[in-house]
Amino acid sequence: MKHYKQFYEIDNNRYYTIDVDDEMYVGTESILKVGKKKLFRKQDVLTMGFKLLKFSAPVAVLFNALNDVEKTKDQKYDTEELITYEKIDNKKIKDDIKKSYTQVIEDEIAALEQQGLDLLGEGKTELAEYIKPYIDKLKKLDPLANAGIDLVVPIHTGDMVVKSLLRVGIEHLYTEKVNAFTNNIYFYEQDCFGTLTIYRIITVKNVTKTIDTFIYDKKVVGSLLKTIYEEGR
Repeated sequence: MKHYKQFYEIDNNRYYTIDVDDEMYVGTESILKVGKKKLFRKQDVLTMGFKLLKFSAPVAVLFNALNDVEKTKDQKYDTEELITYEKIDNKKIKDDIKKSYTQVIEDEIAALEQQGLDLLGEGKTELAEYIKPYIDKLKKLDPLANAGIDLVVPIHTGDMVVKSLLRVGIEHLYTEKVNAFTNNIYFYEQDCFGTLTIYRIITVKNVTKTIDTFIYDKKVVGSLLKTIYEEGR
């Protein structure tokens, strides 16, 4: 585990981050403590399972939304573990995901346009003209499609698992195109206590091959975002 950075632990779960090929992943390790507790000796720990979730822009938006949800006005219980929270607004989530991708393109266009103006100011007309086709190309680019991201609910898939999730009201987050035949379809649901469950459905030719679930409460998400902020990632 030397390449992983642990940022949280609770009960039988440890949480890590790892950077792979310029992408950050969140790791969840399920552990089992064996043997009797002794005064000067730690219990042995067995790893029962390990899962990785890509910390993509849509997941980052979702985590920030969960971190920001307010407590409900009418609390039924006094204990911290039973505090209830408002629901995430899925429409706002989708809008914020779009913005996260379009902003990168807009910033790049603005930088190139400024560079062109600077070159014109220096009398370097040919170089300024050389930049224009790149700006025009960026303006025509669909940043979501370019990233292989689809925010449209996959209602046309023939897969019964996907249809079942949609039927019971579980929210579609995004679909990631892996190749011509394979998609990673992400869904999520949030319970009243602020716990988030993310479902990753891997489909090949619209047929489910793998289902993975990832569960994070507000404390885990808050600790992750704090760690990322402090490390400047």
